[in-house]
Amino acid sequence: MNDNKKNNKYIETIKELSKSKRGKAILFFIVYFIFFFVLIAFLRSSYNNYEPPTTNTTIHSDYKISGITNGNYHFIREELINNNLTAFTGDKADNKVEGLMTTNNTFYNYFIYDNIYMLKVNNGYEVTNSFYNYYDITSDNNLSRILNNATLISKTEYEMGTTTYNYQITTNTLVQIINNTNIDIADIPNTIILETNEDDEVVKITYILDSYASYLTNAPSTVRITISYANFSQIDATSLKVPTNE
Repeated sequence: MNDNKKNNKYIETIKELSKSKRGKAILFFIVYFIFFFVLIAFLRSSYNNYEPPTTNTTIHSDYKISGITNGNYHFIREELINNNLTAFTGDKADNKVEGLMTTNNTFYNYFIYDNIYMLKVNNGYEVTNSFYNYYDITSDNNLSRILNNATLISKTEYEMGTTTYNYQITTNTLVQIINNTNIDIADIPNTIILETNEDDEVVKITYILDSYASYLTNAPSTVRITISYANFSQIDATSLKVPTNE
């Protein structure tokens, strides 16, 4: 009963205030105050219950490159340099490589032993200069060092179990690694993309070296070198015989 009287009293008071401009102003400020009081109480409650999302800023890399660095595999190497394509396919074992080079629709048999490069001409082999472009960067011996000095930008996992790792490395860093020389240029980083199989073995590497190539040639250049690997530790080194002209 007393509650009803109080409610009626509040209603009568509101009616009286609403009859004058001053009363309406008082009612407006009362409603305004109540609104902000409720809003502040709601925000404080939400803040107290807020849990910031957990983010993992570290991209884990758990691929294997031992199959490559051990130097026993079948490979396909494609060099696309300023829109000119040269392709190589062959086998490598014990610092020996036997393969086939294709350029401008012409085929060449070749052999590499340590740092000696040989092309088959007629019925024999002739020693020549290296026909791999940017081999210092793409060689098995430098792979670990280059990746350790590169920045892992992204990692993409696919349903079939394969994974792609996207690295970037500056030309300054590459020059330091390859030539042991310090330079300081503002450049767009070069890109190195690793692709793994279901066993986390790296089976394909793509080098996008436009920045590094432009620095070397002092002219705009486009360089994309892709190497695919297979048959790790299955190449019989004894079958790769150093050719002779006898």
